[in-house]
Amino acid sequence: MAARFLYGDSEPFPGGYDFLAALRQYVTAAAQALALSHEADELERSLGDRAQEHLYAIEAIQAFFNSVSDGIAERAARSGAAQIVGPYASELLEQAERINAHAKALRAKELDGTSGEVTAKIRERRAQIRSVVADYLLSDPLPVLSWALSINLAGDAPSGQVLLEHPANVATNFGLELSRDPNWSRPRRLGDLAPGMVLQVGFKKAFLRSSLHPDVVALDEMVIAALELGPDSMELHLRRRSDALRDSFVIAVDPDEASHPVVKITRFDDRSGSSEPPFESTGEEAQRVLDLVTVLRGEGSALLAHKKRLISAQLDGHDVFERGLVPVLLARVGERLVPIAAEVSRHSPNPSELSLKLEREGGRREEVYLKKAELVALVTPLPPEAQQLFAHLAFMPALPPIVPPIAPPIAAPPARDPDPASVEIDVEDPGADPLPSQATRPSAMPPPRRRW
Repeated sequence: MAARFLYGDSEPFPGGYDFLAALRQYVTAAAQALALSHEADELERSLGDRAQEHLYAIEAIQAFFNSVSDGIAERAARSGAAQIVGPYASELLEQAERINAHAKALRAKELDGTSGEVTAKIRERRAQIRSVVADYLLSDPLPVLSWALSINLAGDAPSGQVLLEHPANVATNFGLELSRDPNWSRPRRLGDLAPGMVLQVGFKKAFLRSSLHPDVVALDEMVIAALELGPDSMELHLRRRSDALRDSFVIAVDPDEASHPVVKITRFDDRSGSSEPPFESTGEEAQRVLDLVTVLRGEGSALLAHKKRLISAQLDGHDVFERGLVPVLLARVGERLVPIAAEVSRHSPNPSELSLKLEREGGRREEVYLKKAELVALVTPLPPEAQQLFAHLAFMPALPPIVPPIAPPIAAPPARDPDPASVEIDVEDPGADPLPSQATRPSAMPPPRRRW
């Protein structure tokens, strides 16, 4: 009897895995990602505040110099000697305009420097969020509903990708480290997977006759140059040699309108690259290709363990990182843990712990527990709105309701002094409305079409 997990009161646990380790891993990753997201949002708000302060300062400077210019022009007009005073007034106005332009340029330069520094920090936080989420998704926290595989074995550097479909409308795309698999780390012959593969690829004219005869080709020695394997489809590219420049044959399997698999073989001219019309296989030959698809799906399933890096993650067809959907993704993953955590807590003898038991062969049981305070400590540094993500998990105490803050009013720019000879500068902090956070969710868009 293999080892199995039980609830803390020794009742059978239906999950069959170390749920406590999975819960700890989720809370750790989610807390890190949300903390980084909060930092990035705060940086964006500060950048918005700085931009608002800059606009206020520019308005104040312009108002001041407008008042000065108006005062100079008025005093010159009232001097009674406009012809004498006029040139000096013009010189003063030009000097005031130069000082005005210089003052505004200094403010703009200061804003540009601050914006560059803050933007770099925001990019750094966003990159760290992606890294945290990518590492978490590499641990396979979600079940796989279906998968599609793309492999390119031409040349000396084989590469591959896998697209995984998960519950809750989540899809992930990973690069594969094919060098870890001894079979797919190099180009393979078709005969290694399907010995004796002989198929009709079309028709050819008989020698010295006009009649057509089946064109039958042995494909054992053909090299697999590329493979695209979907849930109900396949596209296999074959070449005569691994260093050949062009494909010789492409075997495709796609479902028809009735969801029946259709097998087609396209033959290419090795020199020109031109192709003949696809030939549709039927009967036993089509079945041999379908058997090959079954073999390839078994091989591809083993390659899923060689995921090495996250290429993209999508939620409802939208990119998680580009659209700021990381909190939504984490919430959907957490929803799957809520009922299990509640049951583990209910079966745990100690109310301050989540506990399971590991039953091993030979009649031995080991207790596995996780202190709720350990998880609470990971979540406590987060702002209240981020803590709500964990509110329904069994370890969190009751959280107070969130009251949205009231934005402070924006102070108006200083009015012109009626006396142009006396101008006061208001330096009161005007406050600002924050810029929209990347956490703000965009309106729904139709999901992009996928090949699979």
